Amino acid sequence: MRSNTVPAGPRTTIDRLRSRERLESIARLRAAVRAMDEVDVADWDDGALTDHLEELSATLCAIDAQVTRVADAVRARGFRIAEPRAA
Repeated sequence: MRSNTVPAGPRTTIDRLRSRERLESIARLRAAVRAMDEVDVADWDDGALTDHLEELSATLCAIDAQVTRVADAVRARGFRIAEPRAA
């Protein structure tokens, strides 16, 4: 009797690893979003903002560059980045 399941061979193992890597990548992006949710400079006084402005600016530029890199890679494949629909 022949089973309908695909035997677990090297190919399916590689596919599972790639799938796990993709899921972990999405989880890291979501973690980055959660981390950004926790940042609120509205309560910083002007002195604190001035003291950290250079580092904050460099960090924001680095975040922007990485978001742009990921989005551009998606768009380069012909996919559209769409805002999530409101619930």
